[in-house]
Amino acid sequence: MSDEKHYVIVGAEVDQTERWLLPDGTIADQPAPGAIPLNVEFIGRLMVELSIRGKAQLSRQELDRAQEQVRAALMVQDFSALDGSAGLSDAERAAILERTTVRIEFESRSRDACGPDRNSRILVVPSDKTLEITQEMLERQGKAEGFRPPLSYELDKSLMLASLKSEILAMVREFAGKAPPDKWTPELQAALETHMAEAVAERSVFKDGGGLPADDVKNEIMTSPMRAFHRSVGIYATNMCR
Repeated sequence: MSDEKHYVIVGAEVDQTERWLLPDGTIADQPAPGAIPLNVEFIGRLMVELSIRGKAQLSRQELDRAQEQVRAALMVQDFSALDGSAGLSDAERAAILERTTVRIEFESRSRDACGPDRNSRILVVPSDKTLEITQEMLERQGKAEGFRPPLSYELDKSLMLASLKSEILAMVREFAGKAPPDKWTPELQAALETHMAEAVAERSVFKDGGGLPADDVKNEIMTSPMRAFHRSVGIYATNMCR
């Protein structure tokens, strides 16, 4: 495989899970009753649990097990197409993950009754061939309004849109107080506000092939701030160490 392949290793998106943690602690390639999907949500939830417990409360065996579970929750995101090179095959992706290791590090905070806390922060610098291609692409693009992080997912867009609903409706209501056009009526204003509320709601639901709300993990996360939080923690963590 060429050294010029451009890819990043991140947590698997919630609807792209390829491995599961079985009730007996083993990791499998197929789901089973009681199995836990290994993906960014799992990574985030694990990080929260480890942060609460702290390094001192974790045995070496538990740490090794957690690191292997995180490794199984990763995926290779191929950026080859951005520079015109051939994409990675499934076999190449699998080979990359097989030779990937994960090391969990704990930051520390020591509290001192006689002075400020002592904090240790860890800045993880990504390996080569992970950031240059995006920077070069943005340099070619030049100035533009707004910025969508290159490693965000469609679910992030929907979560943000839903969270901005009240702000969007507030902007629509401002229209009524800014010299609206002739023949503008309170009824039209109310209709516009209703339309915007419905449009945001419509774009905040993932649909199946028949256009109905899908019975899937994305819609579950859309209505669960806790699960969305865990997923975000997992994304930030694995993007940071890419």
